[in-house]
Amino acid sequence: MSQLAQGTNIYFIDPAGDADTVQKITGVTSFNPGGSPADQLDDTSLEDLDKKFKRGLRTPGQASVGLKINSQNAVHKRLHELSQDDTVDSIKWAVGWSDGTEAPTVTTGEWSLPTTRTWFTFEGYVADFPFDFQLNTLVSGEMSIQRSGGSAWTPKNIT
Repeated sequence: MSQLAQGTNIYFIDPAGDADTVQKITGVTSFNPGGSPADQLDDTSLEDLDKKFKRGLRTPGQASVGLKINSQNAVHKRLHELSQDDTVDSIKWAVGWSDGTEAPTVTTGEWSLPTTRTWFTFEGYVADFPFDFQLNTLVSGEMSIQRSGGSAWTPKNIT
């Protein structure tokens, strides 16, 4: 069965606040977590007639978040600040799917995810937060998050 994208929410733990500060991003128009393909390790020898490979480490890509940017939105301003802050190496992100509405909480810097909703979590830093001004449109942008490490997909508990 397919699932609606409407109702999806994106959250992050603000590294400047205390370890338990969750921020919700509003005005999101799209989200793509990016890939994380395994590197190819060449295992071919001279006697082989075809190349052989082994799986290597995964290389996390960039997530992208489309936004309708609002200059009065404190979270949008904070995301822009984080894109410019070279001291922030990693931020924890949680994407709540549309199959629930409950927000995550944080305990001592770690996500506590409600089981009433599907979640996708990962870590990464805000690589870019550009603005896009076009004729006869709303100000928008496509935030880039450079992922670091793995990710987790936690389905909703169905009883």
